[in-house]
Amino acid sequence: MKEIFTKTHFTNRIIWIVIVWFVLYEFVDGILILTIGSLPRLLVPNQSAGLSFVLENYTPLIVSCLFFVLLCLIVKKNRFLISTFKPSREGKSMSKLGLGLLLGFLTNFFCILCALLHGDIKLYFDFSASQIPLMIFALICVFFQSASEELWCRCYLYDRINVHYPLWMAIIINGTLFGLLHLSNPGMSALALADLIICGISYSLLRWYSGSIWTCFGIHTMWNFTQNFLFGLPNSGLVSEASVFHLDAATGISNWIYSYEFGVEGGVPAVFIDLLLVVVILILAKRKGRLGELRESRESKGEMPVTAPKEAPVVEIPGE
Repeated sequence: MKEIFTKTHFTNRIIWIVIVWFVLYEFVDGILILTIGSLPRLLVPNQSAGLSFVLENYTPLIVSCLFFVLLCLIVKKNRFLISTFKPSREGKSMSKLGLGLLLGFLTNFFCILCALLHGDIKLYFDFSASQIPLMIFALICVFFQSASEELWCRCYLYDRINVHYPLWMAIIINGTLFGLLHLSNPGMSALALADLIICGISYSLLRWYSGSIWTCFGIHTMWNFTQNFLFGLPNSGLVSEASVFHLDAATGISNWIYSYEFGVEGGVPAVFIDLLLVVVILILAKRKGRLGELRESRESKGEMPVTAPKEAPVVEIPGE
């Protein structure tokens, strides 16, 4: 069988990997989300504003996750990616998810606290026990939305590029493309774009250092859920119709700390906290002598993905 993971094969070149990623994620995945993902809104009549927001902006991304898994199962070259996101006790996936959730809350809360102390926003509490089911449903849907972006960036791009190229290259490329994915979001600015690129790089480093993409699932999920559903602030320009706290409509000032349209991701504190995460990870890696791993590829480490060879047909010889 022809080896499909040779470095000379054109499908293993960075430009091809990026083109395929873009076509699959932006077009094929997008069409599936628009068609199949619209079903929940049609099947659930008499929606509240909060439920409608979740169904429209977060629930359809479940389709994206399913499409990614199907892609890995069908395309032989992508099957090794399954081991990246498959939950396992050995990899302590759930503990890594918990770590990510904690980091997501702390990093986002830091940015919100800066905006509150600076007087850019004022929040008021408006929550009842009847909203708890919606919040639980929202958390589940935000998880799939966040997992979708992580699978396409911190799994597909990250691992496919790292087969033959140094890890640092996979980290920089997928982090940059992660930021560029948000260019069409409402309220996008140069500062917000810079933060999202740094954020993508920091999440990639977190994936590497923790050894699990589940850490990325967690930090991404809780970052989005904290600002959108706990504090009612814009999440990359999207404002939730249901949250524990609500933004006072008369407040919300755009400056270097907070963006009225884009949220905390459009401010310097977000850039600072994401850069801090990068620095901390690199310092910890240096202390453990792991920085050299960033110069390695799967190929250089002898960890090339394996494709199962076709079994030779059994030929029965008469008389034996």
